[in-house]
Amino acid sequence: MGKTKRLIFLLSAFLSFFVISGCGIDKKEYEGVVAELKRTKAELEQEKSKIIEMEESIELPKTNTELMEKLRSAQQKAGDLSAKVKDLTMENEQLREELAKMRAKIKE
Repeated sequence: MGKTKRLIFLLSAFLSFFVISGCGIDKKEYEGVVAELKRTKAELEQEKSKIIEMEESIELPKTNTELMEKLRSAQQKAGDLSAKVKDLTMENEQLREELAKMRAKIKE
């Protein structure tokens, strides 16, 4: 049991020394990477806030509802106008038939 404790202690000491030494990474390179990471995080936060602002300004559900209502209204108007055209076409045919009958009577 004593050998195991010594082995764990030596291993812990070695790992601590290894971590403290920085694993051979140059300090300037490390600081450069950290600075770039901070800039990237700041840019990411800015972009996230822009996305949130854009989503709030768009209000997709409200816009979709309004567009769907306009579409339904336009479809209803188109249906009403189509029915009106059909009725007028039938009335026009009846009037042509009556006109033809009247012309025939006048010729007699």
